[in-house]
Amino acid sequence: MVKFPETALREWTIIADAAGEKDRLRHQIDRDARVEVEVERLMVRHEASEAFQQALDAAQTPPLDMQTLTHYKLNPAQAPADLIDGVLKEEGLCVVLGPSGTGKSTLALQMAHSLLSGTAWLGQATSQIQGGVGIMSYDMDASLVFDWASGMPNVDSDKISVVNSYRRGNPLSVREQREQIAATWRAANTEVIIIDSFSASFFGHDQNDAAATMNHYRDLKLFALTECGAKSVVVITHSTEGSPHKARGSSVHHDVADSMVSVVKEDTGSRTVQVVKYRAARGQTQMKPVVVTAPDSVTHLVGLDYGAMALAGMELPPGAMFKPLPKPIDAPDFEGDDL
Repeated sequence: MVKFPETALREWTIIADAAGEKDRLRHQIDRDARVEVEVERLMVRHEASEAFQQALDAAQTPPLDMQTLTHYKLNPAQAPADLIDGVLKEEGLCVVLGPSGTGKSTLALQMAHSLLSGTAWLGQATSQIQGGVGIMSYDMDASLVFDWASGMPNVDSDKISVVNSYRRGNPLSVREQREQIAATWRAANTEVIIIDSFSASFFGHDQNDAAATMNHYRDLKLFALTECGAKSVVVITHSTEGSPHKARGSSVHHDVADSMVSVVKEDTGSRTVQVVKYRAARGQTQMKPVVVTAPDSVTHLVGLDYGAMALAGMELPPGAMFKPLPKPIDAPDFEGDDL
């Protein structure tokens, strides 16, 4: 075995340590360079996200409207009218909420029928629209929506359009499809758009995330009111278990809505429909609670259950074809020949 002089060993050790230090420095330099590139990428992504949000805000923000009360009194602006009295406002967002299986989609479709035919919606006066109704159907196949709608009387079939998004992803996230839908509905003068449902169109996001929920609602309004030129948008959403008047997830659902309609299935099987939020101008009042019947087997429309409403002490609408049962009268006592 060859033995190196001690001096040579020290020199080799120094050289080896220097080489190791050089490799370590080279690795550190490479790592620093990669970190710098990644930081730059994240900064660009953050700036792009902020720029996108600013562009989205700008697209949805009308020109600045700032004035004094004196100016307003001299030039009063008319408050948005109701398309359905006490329920659905022009330029508004109506949220229909309730547990699964309570008939939210049925009630939204009945809104479409009332708006297209000019008939009252659950006793509420309705302004007939001249254009159509568009439905983004995420929760059920379009064939079922058409099946329900086909029996509705006094409706022009050409004025109901459905985008079948059931198990097909979200076409609003695909630029070409979104533009095609908007162009088609704008050309057809679609005045009301129904989104069924919020959670399905929000797939992949956390409904407890207030910022994400707010941005999605803003995007839905941008699509419906700006891109499609509609007057109003109706969004169906699920309620929190045990709290039928509270939407599942963030409280943003309540914050952004101009009106909210809840549907609750009672233990008796009947369904109570109640407006739980309504931004009213002077002279406007929200709809009072009602109890509805099961959908008709032919028209798939529901009616008011006057009997259940009377028993619940609810106010009956004017002209209701229901008379409370008379109070029982004590029967007279009969004796002998009186029988």
